[in-house]
Amino acid sequence: MKIGVQTYTIRKAQKKSFEHAYLPLIRLGIKAFELSRMKFTKKNADTIHSLIQQHDIHIVSIQAKPKDVFHHGDELVEFCHRTGCKNVVLSMLPFHCIFGSEKVFYEFVSELDYWAEVYQKHGITLAYHHHDWEYERCSNGKTRMDELIEKTQKVQFVHDTYWTVRCGYSSVEQIQKFGSRLLGIHLRDLVLYRKGLRIVMKDGAVGTGIIDFQSILNEAEKVQCSYAVIEQNTKHPYEDITLSFKTCLQYAADRKEKHHE
Repeated sequence: MKIGVQTYTIRKAQKKSFEHAYLPLIRLGIKAFELSRMKFTKKNADTIHSLIQQHDIHIVSIQAKPKDVFHHGDELVEFCHRTGCKNVVLSMLPFHCIFGSEKVFYEFVSELDYWAEVYQKHGITLAYHHHDWEYERCSNGKTRMDELIEKTQKVQFVHDTYWTVRCGYSSVEQIQKFGSRLLGIHLRDLVLYRKGLRIVMKDGAVGTGIIDFQSILNEAEKVQCSYAVIEQNTKHPYEDITLSFKTCLQYAADRKEKHHE
């Protein structure tokens, strides 16, 4: 399982220059990237291709908005082929499903396998990334997440540790539900802090909050998850990525040691 970075975390630096944004992470030892918050143009694909050639990095997936996945698929496919990427990740539930009726949601779910087939014809796997909306319950008592899993077969999933735990669910149990359909994981911790009389939740660097990442990574390896990428909304992206990456490396070392005991 590759450990890398989701470029949402460095979106501001990436907007200025891909090389400026990625080189500090490459020097840190990070070679795997899930690309997001960029335009998937030929020009950008050429720039990323150059970085791949120079620094032996790997584009494990690209995460795109629904409008791009469903209406600009040719551009995404071309970008993937140029960068050697095999996975396209739908970034979120479309807004009309979030705020629309339950019927609209189920119509969306019924189309996901069709789109997975469309991308598969080009040698690309389509996956779905969730937030918190998917943990809302439908009228039958099941969560939207359960329905996404049960009513599709060909689309895969990218799991977000922060949103899962924030919604009161177990990441380990959720990974077990995804099983072999788990393509990747977004690694970010859940930090609790006091603000006046309230306890506030926010995302944080891996190892700084309440999430048990060792158990999560252990379970992810059992289902042969392809990659896990660090993602965080932070004002100090490079400091937090460094902390998260070093923590993940320590987890990996601990697992290896325990395996040899």
